[in-house]
This record gives sequence, C-alpha cells and structure tokens, in this order.
Amino acid sequence: MEIVSSQGLPSREVIYWLAESHPKEALLGGLIAGLGFKEILSDFFFLQSIQYFGSWMESKEEKYKMTYPLLKAMGKLSPHFVSGYSFASLIMEETGHIDEAIEFLDEGIKNNPYAFELWIYRDFMIRLFKTHEYSKAIQGIKKAIQLKGHPPILERILAYAYEKNGQINEAILQWRSIYLKEKNPRIRKIAHKNIERLLKILAKRNDNESDKEN
Repeated sequence: MEIVSSQGLPSREVIYWLAESHPKEALLGGLIAGLGFKEILSDFFFLQSIQYFGSWMESKEEKYKMTYPLLKAMGKLSPHFVSGYSFASLIMEETGHIDEAIEFLDEGIKNNPYAFELWIYRDFMIRLFKTHEYSKAIQGIKKAIQLKGHPPILERILAYAYEKNGQINEAILQWRSIYLKEKNPRIRKIAHKNIERLLKILAKRNDNESDKEN
C-alpha cells in the first residue's frame, strides 16, 4: 500500500527519486515512512540538509550537491513549509546557485501565494540586489500587491524597483500613491522626500537631454 503524504507527493515516489543521489537518507526515510511517521519525513530531510550545510569539511559545491536533492524532497513532501523554502533558497544563494534559489522561491510562492516573505526574498533581496533583474522584480512585486493583505512595504519596494529600472516617472507616481493613502506620518514624510528627490533627478535628466538636442 502506497504511503501518501498529507499535503505533497506520495512519500514512496519522493524516496525513490532521492535514492539515486542519497541512498542513506532514502533508506532511513523509507523506514520512517514505513513505521507510520510520514509526517516527520520532510523534517528529517530538512534537518539532514542543515547538517550538510553546516559542515566545515565540504566545499560550497559539495554542500550544494548534498543539500539540493534533500531540500527538493522536503518541498515535494511539505509544499506549505514556508520556512523550508526560505532556508533552501538561502543555502542555494550561499553556495553560489542563484537560479536554484529563485527556483525554490518560485515553487514556494506557487504553493503559498500569501507567504509574502517569499515574494520579498525573491524580488527584493535577490532580483534587485543580486541579479539586478529589475523588470522581473517589478512584475513579481506588482503581482504580490494584487493579493489581499499584502504588507505595505511591498508598495515602497515597487517604487524603489521602478527607480532602479530607470523608470523615474513611474517611481514618482508610486510614491505619490503611497503618500496619498498612507496615514502614518513617518511614511508620508519618506514618500514626500522621495518625490522631491526624484523630481530633481527627472529635471536634471530633462536638462541633459535638452543640452544634447542643442
């Protein structure tokens, strides 16, 4: 009889997939599931990945090879383990595998669209500061803002992303929107300062373009 996890893929399917790269963990995982403790199977893989990542003996690439399959298995078994996706992305980032970090965050967001910390990690911390994929960051943040209950900081991040992408007009409009609907005087002050600063940048840009035409 197949053992099925309560939220993700069948445990047996994940264990078979893991056996090729991690036979020891797959064997122990099979025993855990077979004894009826399938609820802690993803926790076991998660803890093993922490152990491998924390080792002082292996190189970054070796750590990546040891942790990636375990973390993928964890995600397949427990697709709503938000902290697991964040940790997996951190490991991928620390071992130099940014694409895989984004892959974990994409998967986490798909399974947990209201886990806004995953949106912030992917589109603010990675795409704005690591990969400089400003357009993709803007697209992601705009999608997150459409979700009910999104944290207000996302709207300020969007304004910053517009500026980083050279879209000064859009950044000004976004800060204006924040200023008009925000009740917190501190945030309103921040928005006002940014509008003034960006208007100066825009005016200087227009002056430079006029000088070139002349």
